[in-house]
Amino acid sequence: MMVRIFCAALGLHLLVIGSASAQQLTPLKIRGDTTGAPRGCSAASGMSAISAWFAAFTDADSAGLAKASSIPNGRFVFSIGKFATSDTFIRGRTFEDLLAYARERARQRERMTVQEVRFNGWRGQVLEWDRLYFTRSANDLGDTPLLGVGKGGYWCRQGVWYLHLAPRSDIDPTRR
Repeated sequence: MMVRIFCAALGLHLLVIGSASAQQLTPLKIRGDTTGAPRGCSAASGMSAISAWFAAFTDADSAGLAKASSIPNGRFVFSIGKFATSDTFIRGRTFEDLLAYARERARQRERMTVQEVRFNGWRGQVLEWDRLYFTRSANDLGDTPLLGVGKGGYWCRQGVWYLHLAPRSDIDPTRR
């Protein structure tokens, strides 16, 4: 993996070429404010957890999902909106809910590929992002990958704590 780093007034802007996942074939852009990390934490570890989470979800890999997810007090919050008429809105509040959904989607050959993450800073031990752009495809979602957007948080040294995903109906004109 090759990484180029640009320091900006708002924080760290990274462009990552490649990925830890063989599934990630396109460049992944990382933008926004990643400053103010607690001691021993970094945006790079947060990005690594995000990439690992999506790769494990695609493979319905329970060990990979467990490693990439943070479940303080036994709770991991996850939701995904309807991307097609045949799709259903899903909300999960436990790791078991997430794993059951990942296994169900694996039967449809679900693929989600992260394209860009926009961080909006650390809040205590949590690095939050308010925009995560991705594509989603599966046998039951049609022939063309669908655009998605999400938000979430990475708990320092633990993993992705919450993640909310939805279809993207329009292109954000501020996105470059």
